[in-house]
Amino acid sequence: MSLMEWADDRYGTNVDLCDNQHKELFSRVNALNDAVINRDRSDIGNRLDNLVDFVVKHFETEERLMEERGYSGLDHHRQEHDLLVRTCTDIQDKFHAGEMDVEEITMTHIKNWLDHHIPVIDKLYGPTLSN
Repeated sequence: MSLMEWADDRYGTNVDLCDNQHKELFSRVNALNDAVINRDRSDIGNRLDNLVDFVVKHFETEERLMEERGYSGLDHHRQEHDLLVRTCTDIQDKFHAGEMDVEEITMTHIKNWLDHHIPVIDKLYGPTLSN
């Protein structure tokens, strides 16, 4: 079941590399959501690790592009990224230590963050980074 569906008009930034990575991010979020629905702890762990690894890679890509092109909102954007990475790695660490489960409420938090971050924060870099 898809938790998130890509729509160019809502999520598109006009930066092909970032938009393609966002689409991949949605795919990985949906895969994790499927594992959560199926309550397969091993699959959840694998997909959580896969998602967190990709999030870090994606944020590094965005920040590199912003730096290369002199995007004025880089510092604020980096703070947003750092907060999410800390949250994700905290969830990842607690999950693997058996201290928490990834549940539907966790997935809702991830979806809500992306539903705000991409259309509100990421779209701001579009004019500076656009193709």
